[in-house]
Amino acid sequence: MSRVVVSLTLVFCLIGTCKVWGQSTISNSPFELSTGQGLWGALLPAYSLGEDASGAPALSDSMDSLGYHGDLKAVRRFLGTRTSFEGRAFYATSESTANGGDSGITMLQPSNGDPQNISSGATRLRSDVENYGFDILLRDTWITRFGGLSAGCAFSYIGFDQTFNSTVGGADLLRERLDSDFRGGKGFVGWDGCFCGHRTNIDLLFGFYDMNATYGSDAGLLGAAFEQKMTKNVSTIETNFTTRRDFREIQIGTTIGVTYFTDMPMIERNLAQPVSIGTDDAVTLKFLFEILL
Repeated sequence: MSRVVVSLTLVFCLIGTCKVWGQSTISNSPFELSTGQGLWGALLPAYSLGEDASGAPALSDSMDSLGYHGDLKAVRRFLGTRTSFEGRAFYATSESTANGGDSGITMLQPSNGDPQNISSGATRLRSDVENYGFDILLRDTWITRFGGLSAGCAFSYIGFDQTFNSTVGGADLLRERLDSDFRGGKGFVGWDGCFCGHRTNIDLLFGFYDMNATYGSDAGLLGAAFEQKMTKNVSTIETNFTTRRDFREIQIGTTIGVTYFTDMPMIERNLAQPVSIGTDDAVTLKFLFEILL
């Protein structure tokens, strides 16, 4: 968190009160509210449960999925200064299913890692992911001959809720949850101007977070309920490209965004040991159609 404090201090020192035309080369509106709806792609750490007779995972999911993403964004410009204030809230979700084998399956109990043979029956896994959060940004913009160049800082919260429901022969086998909260800050630089004849904004953001992850399983065929926690510092790199145009006196646009996480929690299983939480890198993507309200 010390890097977050240093970044915020530097940005606040840069915030000035010099007179300029506005906070953007593409808009002089003091307040804008926009909403976006579109696609969300998640490339998260893979999930697996048990082994079949050949030693291959009995149930597995790559956790590469496509789903829905929606967000709401507000911009408040303090005209006559360089400073603008922005807020953004978002929600995304996706789900997937996978089928496994029907005999010779061995799985480890979450609470102690003891192997357990599962009676014959078709196995199935359903995975659900929800991603939500918000950003509160403070931006300083300098109007130049090359467009508006900006820098700023943000407080950020990101949440991931993952559930894994497995069944055998139609009966509940195991329900596991993996929830993670990311709290921290971002420093960013941006550009706004005209690209291919359309108003455009590009941001590059660097985030630093404290991650708290919680694993939980319900009592069932694989033993008693179990819970595990872990914390870790995580960094992110994010880029967003937004372009807008006028359509029958309404501003519409598109946004393409990519976020890279250096660490994302994952479930790890070892023989004769309780379930533990490990990490691997991850990527999320979004493609939104936006409208200015």
